[in-house]
Amino acid sequence: MSGGWTDTPLTELGREQARLIGLRLKRDTEAANTIVFSSDLLRAKQTADIVAEHLGMEVLVEPGLREINTGVAAGKTKQWARENRNLRVGTGFDLDYLEFDGGETGRQFYARVAATMEHIWAGTDKDLILVTHGGTLSYIVAWWMGLTPDMMATAHFWASPASVTVLQMNAFGQHALRLLNGTSHLAPGTRPG
Repeated sequence: MSGGWTDTPLTELGREQARLIGLRLKRDTEAANTIVFSSDLLRAKQTADIVAEHLGMEVLVEPGLREINTGVAAGKTKQWARENRNLRVGTGFDLDYLEFDGGETGRQFYARVAATMEHIWAGTDKDLILVTHGGTLSYIVAWWMGLTPDMMATAHFWASPASVTVLQMNAFGQHALRLLNGTSHLAPGTRPG
C-alpha cells in the first residue's frame, strides 16, 4: 500500500518486531517515569499496544504523530501513487511540494510534528516513548536538534521499521541524539533489509 495515512494493520513480522521492541524497552526503561504516546494509525497503535503490554502501561493516542498526510493517495496502492502524484519540478527535496491533492507539504508536515512535540514535551517531566512512522521520526529528530524547516531541505534522519531512536538531554542541557536507527534488539530474520 501507499503508506502515509493509509491505515494498514501490522503483519505477523511486525507483531514479532513489536514484541522484541517491548522486551528491549522493558530492560532499558523505568516504567514509573515513562509515558507511551502513539500515532493513531493502526500499524503504529498496534505496535504501541504490544510494547506497552510489556511495560505494564497504557498508550496515549496522539494523531499529530501520524506520517505525512498523503491526501487522495490514502488507501491506494503504491502503483496508483506512482501514476497519480502531482508533477515535481526539479530534482532536490522541495518543502513546498504537494505530492498528492488533499495532503500536506513537507513544510506543513514539519509544522504539525513540531507543534505536536511542543505540546507533548511541555506537558510532562517524564520520559517519553513515541511510537510513530519513519517520516515523522525524521522531523521529531529535527525538532529536537533545533533545525528549522528550511534546514530540512538538505537533512534527513533515516530509520528503518522496528528501530529504536534515543533522544536525550545531556548534563549541559543540550539536546543529544544518543541513538538513531538502533536494531540490535531484533533477532535475525526480523531485521529490516
